[in-house]
Amino acid sequence: MGLNKRRSFPALLFVARDLRRLEMEMRAAWIPALLFLSLTAVADEALWNKLQQDPHMVVLVRNAESAGNRDGANMFAWDSTGKCTGESTLTATGRTRARKYGSVFAMRGVTPVVISSPVCRCTETAQIACGRCLTDPGLRQRPPEDRRGQEAFLNTASALLGKQRGNLPVVFVNHRFNIDVLTMELIDTGELLAGTVTEDGEIEVLGNIRLEMWENFLAKCSTTHVPRPDGLRCTSAAG
Repeated sequence: MGLNKRRSFPALLFVARDLRRLEMEMRAAWIPALLFLSLTAVADEALWNKLQQDPHMVVLVRNAESAGNRDGANMFAWDSTGKCTGESTLTATGRTRARKYGSVFAMRGVTPVVISSPVCRCTETAQIACGRCLTDPGLRQRPPEDRRGQEAFLNTASALLGKQRGNLPVVFVNHRFNIDVLTMELIDTGELLAGTVTEDGEIEVLGNIRLEMWENFLAKCSTTHVPRPDGLRCTSAAG
């Protein structure tokens, strides 16, 4: 019996060594991610601070997930009566995302004026997030080949942004293609694009706020003991 116990010690030592090596490899893998997230946190915090203090700021938000975004259908449909007939409306995931937008603005103490495309997937996003919004038919999405439509969008957006500039920060809810035309920046769902509005209603982009990246990281972090990049510490559900 004693001999068997002695023979088991080397095996246990190998297991302990392998576990230690695995732990070190996992920590090494986390370091670059934590560094990147820490730098991102600093940049995001600077943008939030500016949003809280500067009434010339604008945050561009892509509409939350809709059935059309998911399936690629009804992207240009628009019911001018506001009843959303034939339009692509938000999915359950999209409505959850819109509520998260609202929660983030409320948590940060940002009370914006909201300008939205009149298309229902945008007005739904805006209303769920912030309650009310201003709309204009000129802000809707049109096919890329519709040059006059894109010119109308740019003129309408600049006029509305210029009019609201200096009152409160603006949240501008629109379609990905239109935001690209307006800013030359592509943004994903779960990402905010922050900038300042100039006197002529143009947007000078300052940077992105990556809400979804933080959510994904913190979801993983909540089941580990890895330090969070905001200085707090993630702990497991078991404590």
